[in-house]
Amino acid sequence: MKVLIRSLALSGVMLAGPVLAEGPDAGCYVRDYSDAHLAGQPAQVVDWMQLWIYQDDNQNKLANMLVGFSNQGHVAGTEHAGQVLDQFLLCFDYDGRKGCAVECDGGNFYVARDTGEAMTIETDNLWVGETDSCGGAVDLAEVPGKPVKYKLNRVAAHQCEAARSVYDFKQNSTSEAEQSSSEDSK
Repeated sequence: MKVLIRSLALSGVMLAGPVLAEGPDAGCYVRDYSDAHLAGQPAQVVDWMQLWIYQDDNQNKLANMLVGFSNQGHVAGTEHAGQVLDQFLLCFDYDGRKGCAVECDGGNFYVARDTGEAMTIETDNLWVGETDSCGGAVDLAEVPGKPVKYKLNRVAAHQCEAARSVYDFKQNSTSEAEQSSSEDSK
């Protein structure tokens, strides 16, 4: 996967053309998990998540992920509990699956389901947050190597734009963002 992403990224720079236009549908997707939901999922590390998928000027598909971490699971009691971290991803279609990946072995997610109103992403390794080395600060997987799904709801683009400008999504969320989960995803 690392070689694929690097090759795609280098191709985009060299060709300056639309090489990454495939991938998940562009849009703003969010989820703010209720206290009741988190209590029922004690290993879950995500309190809330925002995923903004877009195309750049060269028609490359990219994503920005913003995550508010809970104080449970493998982040409980760590410096990252309660923190908000972000990650930049390159999006693609790979072997018939839509997804996005973090450069430099930071992991990826695939779209497990997309209804138009909600997108369920699946990952077994996706690191969020800037560090001095490759990857990121916190893995979204609850157990390393074990797949986890997160259901995110499509909302108006201005919600992603507002969150990026104030970095305080939880205060600006609406009832659209908080919906009950399905059995197959968080």
